[in-house]
Amino acid sequence: MKIGVVGTFIRDKIFPWKGEQVESIGGSYFNVSYLANLAEPETEICPVACVGADFYEQLVDQIKSYKNLRLNGIKRVADRNTQVNLYYTGPQDRYEVTSAPMPPLGKDEMSILEDADAVLVNLITGTDVELSALQEFRKNSNALIYLDFHSYALGIDEQGRRYYRRPNDWRDWVALVDVLQLNEMEARTLAGFSSDLPNETLTEFGKQILEMGPDVCHITLGQEGTYLFYCNDDQARVKEFEALPVSDVVDIIGCGDAFAAGYLMHYFFHHDVEAATEFGIEVAGINCTFMGSSGIDEIRRVLRKRRKNLH
Repeated sequence: MKIGVVGTFIRDKIFPWKGEQVESIGGSYFNVSYLANLAEPETEICPVACVGADFYEQLVDQIKSYKNLRLNGIKRVADRNTQVNLYYTGPQDRYEVTSAPMPPLGKDEMSILEDADAVLVNLITGTDVELSALQEFRKNSNALIYLDFHSYALGIDEQGRRYYRRPNDWRDWVALVDVLQLNEMEARTLAGFSSDLPNETLTEFGKQILEMGPDVCHITLGQEGTYLFYCNDDQARVKEFEALPVSDVVDIIGCGDAFAAGYLMHYFFHHDVEAATEFGIEVAGINCTFMGSSGIDEIRRVLRKRRKNLH
């Protein structure tokens, strides 16, 4: 089995609601590390990304210990690597300031994943891969494409701060993929819904997403859980899941990435969208219990401990 990961590795500086500043590797690192830890040894994890020359050696040194990783898709470029400063204004509220994004991936870079079983595309900066490259890839590959819409729903102002906006071509991206992931604000932005409308209004939008091409759509709601939309017997199904109870939330960065990795890995083993969603929620909940990416390598141990305690 071969899983591609398309996105950007980020140099994160985290300014927590409480405590001191933390530096961490973010972006694609969450997807890659969770997949590498959750996968069986024979599963190949193949990240494809442009990495700045100032960060390349540090990144490779950090991930080379994962024996199931294939690094031939990581392209060293002369640009300085993208850095994001994350400022918490409350336990679960934050804003981002970002530096210039990496050059977008094109058709040549994407072509090395044409034999993959699945490709997780995470639009971490919003310009991680060209739309035309993903369209060409869709024509040439039978891989399941999972799209985390993420920062493509965000613009950047002159100070580097991100703000929500609806891109004109968002439907073109959605039409290409098998599984779409949106958080609540991304879904509201694409649907044109204001933030004061109840979450239930998102259910009709989720059903509309299924008519655009995807077989599955997740709308994640943070501590309020997740909506799952999928087709069964030619009927659109909607199921609401509760979030994993977490008594002490340390950091929510990477929860969406953890969810995507957990869902994708479980789905390929069991082909059950509801069970895979539950597993993604569990992994995302555990991700809240440590700062940055510091606890990812413990995910298998923590999952085993949880199952032991539950029984």
